Amino acid sequence: MMTSLRETNLTYQDGEHSIHGTWLSVDVVALTRDVDEVRVALITRAGQPHRGATTLPGGLLAAWDQETVEQAARRVVREKAGTEACSGVAILDVVSDPGRDERGHTVSIVVGVRIPAGTPGAVRVADVPDDMPFGHSKMVRTALAKINTALFTDPALTYALLGDATTITEVMALTRACDPHASESTIGSRLRRCGMYQTDPDHSRKRETGAGRPALIFTKANTA
Repeated sequence: MMTSLRETNLTYQDGEHSIHGTWLSVDVVALTRDVDEVRVALITRAGQPHRGATTLPGGLLAAWDQETVEQAARRVVREKAGTEACSGVAILDVVSDPGRDERGHTVSIVVGVRIPAGTPGAVRVADVPDDMPFGHSKMVRTALAKINTALFTDPALTYALLGDATTITEVMALTRACDPHASESTIGSRLRRCGMYQTDPDHSRKRETGAGRPALIFTKANTA
């Protein structure tokens, strides 16, 4: 039974980083719950290769600890982004380009999570660099496109990123992070027609969103 990274298929040479054959990483597109403008968490790499570069938070799946992808994503957010995931974990992509990491063939499972509003280090989507190493810039763009397409068509992704209860304000913020040109009427129509959420019959449930007057809450629909 493996108990550490050194008992995996990594080979440690004289350099500052390991060389390995094939491994599995979890890279996290962590989106804030800001309702004015959703942001994405980026980090500055402390180790080699690419020390000092801006990247997504990510790391190897700790197979030696029997870690799941969801557990890895939450650990990565905690250790690398300095905050806690406050949502489910949505699988957004699998990247298997053997040339994306000079240390060896690293297959990346790209996941999406939500993190608290105002998380330090999170940047506007428009400010994500185009030249991040390990293919991370493309990962962000592909992840946002997947969210934009699958929101309200994929229940697992939708509930992971919006939760069992949401508001039109929160939905608009997430959707516009993926598509800045999405109209309020289109977003509202998608939310109301998807069948995944419902409002209270008396429209009495509301909550503060930080965006003006309290917003109507949409709760997970009972499909039983």
